[in-house]
Amino acid sequence: MGESPPAPGGVATPERAVLLRAIAAILAISAVSLLFIASYAGALHEPRAHEVPLAVTAQVPAQIAQQLASSQATRVRTVADRAAALREIDERKVYGAVVATSRGVDLVVAPAAGPAVASALEQSLVPQLERAGAKVRTVEVHTLPAGDARGLVGFYTAVGWVVAGYLGAAFLGIIFGTRPGRLHTVWRLGGIAVLGLIAGFGGAVLAAAIGDFEAAFSIGLIGALTIVSVGAVTVALQSAFGIVGTGVAILIFVVLGNPASGGPFPGVLLPGLWRVVGELIPTGAATTAIRNLAYFPDASIAGPLIVLLAWLAAGAGVALGLGQRRGPLTTEEAQGTAAGVVPP
Repeated sequence: MGESPPAPGGVATPERAVLLRAIAAILAISAVSLLFIASYAGALHEPRAHEVPLAVTAQVPAQIAQQLASSQATRVRTVADRAAALREIDERKVYGAVVATSRGVDLVVAPAAGPAVASALEQSLVPQLERAGAKVRTVEVHTLPAGDARGLVGFYTAVGWVVAGYLGAAFLGIIFGTRPGRLHTVWRLGGIAVLGLIAGFGGAVLAAAIGDFEAAFSIGLIGALTIVSVGAVTVALQSAFGIVGTGVAILIFVVLGNPASGGPFPGVLLPGLWRVVGELIPTGAATTAIRNLAYFPDASIAGPLIVLLAWLAAGAGVALGLGQRRGPLTTEEAQGTAAGVVPP
């Protein structure tokens, strides 16, 4: 008595709705899992050099210079002399250099730009140069400290910041609602800004201590900007799609962003899509900025800053725009605030 009559098929309507939502959730999680496997395995299973920027001094024999220029593995930048080649490395315009010497040629590599690239250049170019009749000596500049021998501290720091950004947005969404009005959208973005300052500078201090490098304050600013950028975009996605927006953020920043970031393997070793988008996603932009600040003080961080600011502007703009359309407070928010409870 008082129970809803069973719907056709023998399952009550509320239970059927719950069952359908459960099936949708299982299918969505399965899709994310499979995309995760495909993205990581597809990007990282077979690193191979693709047009690695390489400085070659004008004094290198023409035959060797032509071989390097014709290779798909390298993209040659001809420079005047050794000093110019080293300057190109310092500014991260190239990953290495082939420099003519009185005894043959030096292959100059910079492990801090990515140990995998330095290793790939040495393994592929030394035999090639020796076959051309040159005596080859390998020289390392911008080496990695003992605390970051594999060059991964910056990458994992960037990943931690990205996680803080979308998790912060998700938890604040539980508190203020994932589709709030303008006022609660501002509160959510403000909360993410506070989180950015705490986790950004805290992460920078930890990274500098573990990785044995300096520039902690500058890296902390990058951390705060990374967290706020990712958080703002997640808020915008949640405002547009509800809780599903968190899944979209994970697809962008984790499933695609992590393997494309240049952490384990720099972009020049990755295939197609990952090579193109790597530094255009906050994870890759933050990883590059940390490497430049920690190991290449002469290199610019303008590119990563522009990327992070663009994501921040887009995310905050969309989130505030959608909140403005809903008004200062939605009806549910106003009722919840009056009762001392904010609806999810």
